[in-house]
Amino acid sequence: MPLLKRKNNTIIPLLAFLTGLLSQSAASLLLAETSPIKSDEVVTFFPTIGYPINGKTWALHIHGWIYEPQSEISLLMRHLFNLQDEENDDNSLFKRRAGRFFVDNERGKQIAIHLGGKRIKLNNKSAPNGHFSDVLRLPAAKVNALRRQGKTGDFIPFEAVTRTNDSRRFHGKIQLIEKQGISVISDIDDTIKISEVQDKWALLANTFTRPFQPVPKMANFYNAIAQQGNVTFHYVSASPWQLYQPLRDFLSTNGFPAGSFHMRLFRWKDSTFFKFFKSSRYHKIKAIQLLIECCRQRRFILIGDSGEADPEIYASIARRYPQQVIRIFIRDVTGEGEKARRYQKTFKGLPKSLWTVFRDAARL
Repeated sequence: MPLLKRKNNTIIPLLAFLTGLLSQSAASLLLAETSPIKSDEVVTFFPTIGYPINGKTWALHIHGWIYEPQSEISLLMRHLFNLQDEENDDNSLFKRRAGRFFVDNERGKQIAIHLGGKRIKLNNKSAPNGHFSDVLRLPAAKVNALRRQGKTGDFIPFEAVTRTNDSRRFHGKIQLIEKQGISVISDIDDTIKISEVQDKWALLANTFTRPFQPVPKMANFYNAIAQQGNVTFHYVSASPWQLYQPLRDFLSTNGFPAGSFHMRLFRWKDSTFFKFFKSSRYHKIKAIQLLIECCRQRRFILIGDSGEADPEIYASIARRYPQQVIRIFIRDVTGEGEKARRYQKTFKGLPKSLWTVFRDAARL
């Protein structure tokens, strides 16, 4: 009886205490593993870059966007711009492309990812526009191991950590750029995709209501460059990030090499709305300089078109980095011709062997 009494008075309370402690620990562990991504929210990761800082460490960039879709509101945009969609069903081309302009961006979300078998919580929370970014530092040995394990060439895959009852998967990838090699920096609109940027109404239609059309033979040209070995591609565009997914699909469908994306921020509620209608020169120069500065031993080919300021931007980059820019190709969409005063002035002082103005990509 004394033993039984002791069990009732001492051991049972002790068991209750231990059970409560374990429950708290389990709750804390569950809380730590819980993702901030709700069931009605979506995460899109954009293809980024990774590069060696030194012989022992790589920098891996992460960039994503978390939002809640609000597709019904996209109808306002069609009526606002009088855009006629050839498809009238609920999954029309217009809805798929314009819907992301009217999402509910999620701010203050701290996303975690699975990368190389490890769970990594990103340092920076999502901004008011829903975008978040971080730069990870990984040992070179780990990066090489991940490269060998992967089945995506020079891309390292990862995915967002989701809740245990969420079967969705939000995938991302990082393009690895070796210290030496060739990097192709390409515009998109009117360089590889027919957009008609100079005609604003045609641009809106080509962007939102018509199937994307590739510039003839440009994919062949890009793939010929890719065959040289150790070549990476980087798509620097004035288009907003909301168009990333249809542009990604366009590249894949038409056989263009995969690469990193560098697009513009756009949000109805802040200054990016007004900045978006100004020149894209600053955005493009900043993105190109970032790519060159992180890989100073690589050589760069710049490809764009004459519809906006690509010739002027590329010429200024070539003057700033004369040892790294080895070729400039400009698709002539304005009909000026290579001998036009614009090009003679823009490329003055640069060797003629550096730059080419073309109309037919087959001749490249």
